[in-house]
Amino acid sequence: MPTILELLRQNKKDEIWKECCGFIDLSVRGFMDVQKQLLLEQIELLGQCELGKKIMGGEAPRSVEEFRKKVPLTTYKDYLPYLDEKREDVLPERPYAWAHTSGRSGEYAFKWVPYTKAMVDMMPKNIFASIIFSSCRTRGDVNIEEGDILLYATAPPPYVSGVIIRAVDDQGVLRILPSVEEAEQMDFFTRMAEGFRMSMEMGMDFFGGITSVLVRISRQFEEGLRGRNRTSTKLSPRLIYKLLRGKIKSTLAGRPFLPRDLWRLKGIVCGGSDTSIFKDKVFHSWGRMPLEAYGSTECGGSFATQTWNYKGMTFFPGICFLEFIPEEESRRSRADTGYKPRTLLLDEVKPNEKYELVMTSFRGGIYTRYRIGDMIKVVSLEDEELNIRLPQIVFESRVDDIIDLADFARLTEKTIWRAIEDAGISYEDWTARKEYIGESPVLHVYIETKDGDARDIEQRVHQNLRELDSSYAEVEDILHLSPLKVTLLSEGTFNRYFKERQAAGADLGHLKPPHMNPPAEIMDKLMQMSKWKI
Repeated sequence: MPTILELLRQNKKDEIWKECCGFIDLSVRGFMDVQKQLLLEQIELLGQCELGKKIMGGEAPRSVEEFRKKVPLTTYKDYLPYLDEKREDVLPERPYAWAHTSGRSGEYAFKWVPYTKAMVDMMPKNIFASIIFSSCRTRGDVNIEEGDILLYATAPPPYVSGVIIRAVDDQGVLRILPSVEEAEQMDFFTRMAEGFRMSMEMGMDFFGGITSVLVRISRQFEEGLRGRNRTSTKLSPRLIYKLLRGKIKSTLAGRPFLPRDLWRLKGIVCGGSDTSIFKDKVFHSWGRMPLEAYGSTECGGSFATQTWNYKGMTFFPGICFLEFIPEEESRRSRADTGYKPRTLLLDEVKPNEKYELVMTSFRGGIYTRYRIGDMIKVVSLEDEELNIRLPQIVFESRVDDIIDLADFARLTEKTIWRAIEDAGISYEDWTARKEYIGESPVLHVYIETKDGDARDIEQRVHQNLRELDSSYAEVEDILHLSPLKVTLLSEGTFNRYFKERQAAGADLGHLKPPHMNPPAEIMDKLMQMSKWKI
């Protein structure tokens, strides 16, 4: 099979579309045929290794139905004794690369994931699908060229994003700034600064990364340019010209100088639960809507993507075998660890229903009927606008990141974040916990603001939560409880926490406090670092 670079050089963009994006033309039945065939191949591989036999109970199932009936659902604890030591002798195939994601404090530092060569080889295909969708206007439109510039804005190996960008770089299609070799020797902030310095001179065609990082970069970019007014003589003539041209453009538009005035991006591909929240801010600053891709380290990277209408996401069929635990079954199984929840396949899901995801690796991976801890919502069974006959989904929340305020009021990170954003306040970051005032449960939100009165912010966030989540409103209306408390943290609190964790050598995934349900020791540290309390 010719590479993407070879097809580009032959101007065979129709074949690139078919190879990377053709999955959106599958019927549900066609999707399931791909899934089941790859699962049967994976079962055979699992049956030949020690860990696979242990997970499957000693004997390999002979059908998809038998696999789902006999093989239990798993969590990372089922793999911990083997993967924590990187035991390659127990795996279906010798890993080509290892990646990790954050672990659980006090239990294990990381979740380690082995990738076979076949798994890594699949990564660029899906990434290029998202890149193509982010820059196309209609079906079949491939708007990428050899040498297009992509900013290196993700974490390096051993994070999966670093493994992915290496695989993309090996394709030779995109020019990555800074180069992969240089970038992997830099910390994140140095890499971002150098990448933007280089792209200001050389240009930028695509951005890929976390949405909240892009928003933060936008703010720093605007502040940085304001600080350059007296030092512009140190810049190259070419960059001075580009800055002046951008300044004229923003002045004529009657607004501040924005990244969109310096770069004209072909596409933006972002991940993270905040993509839907910040998409309008990204569009305002960059002139393009961020296209959301969804993935997991354990699943082997990206396994769902939006298309060019920026609505629901469509699953890729060839990354992992997908099963779905209905929301009520998921909730019951978390309350009763002995309960075995039923699962559905993609051709059985229903619109407007939420499901916990279960995945099984393909191509020699080891994760089998694995609960990745994500809750998704099926928004429709097809995209009629684009004639995509596959279910459309959105990421809903982490299963373990739900604040259960009352038996009928369960708040997600996305809902709280949206309420804070819509309050129109200037803030750095936030975290939220379920706490008690007397015997009454409250949603306690801690926000680092740059201005504002706590009571005013509390009222605005409260009103937004009422509008966004009817079950939250019912806590007040039915139980006559005041369900929200807001505490303001002093400016610089989160930055001080970040720097202390960085100095202590903390892993990248543990530099920032979690947004949802941070443990008491983290909250104690944050409060110590705040100059004052409300």
